[in-house]
Amino acid sequence: MVLGSCSDTPVDALTRPERLEAVARLLPRTAGTPAALQQFIDHVAGVLGAPCAGVSLILANAGVLTATHGVGGWLADAGGMPAEWAPCATVVCRDAPLLVADTHDDPAHIANPLVMITGVRSYAGVPLHLVGQAVGSLCVLSGLPGAFTEAHLDVLVALAPRAVELMRDAMGG
Repeated sequence: MVLGSCSDTPVDALTRPERLEAVARLLPRTAGTPAALQQFIDHVAGVLGAPCAGVSLILANAGVLTATHGVGGWLADAGGMPAEWAPCATVVCRDAPLLVADTHDDPAHIANPLVMITGVRSYAGVPLHLVGQAVGSLCVLSGLPGAFTEAHLDVLVALAPRAVELMRDAMGG
């Protein structure tokens, strides 16, 4: 399943007030990743054999990385990226899983600055939901093409509720 970018969906997909209110409930209020969330994302990477994994929250114009495994450099330092660079934003816009087997063969991603700068070649991500709203994504990434399959998406779908639960716990409920 390879889907296009967020531009194929209604303009307000990321800016709906009820969605942004749900995102705000999960945004970190302190620096650093809570230990339980970090252990979880490390587990996700290990189970799926992924060099990189992340939990993101998607704002109207930016993706915030709330927990990562194997992500370094400028992306880790910044703690996120513009929404238009984030495959996770496409997941949220469409409220559906996204599997990109090879970003270099995908017109929606080949010119993406994230792909060009970091060398991401494959991506699998699923939506995270709070109060019926897609708020972010649980994802895995690799510098190798074809690293992920529909089976990886199935595992991510099964694990996604735990990511939301851990973020809610970190916010005190």
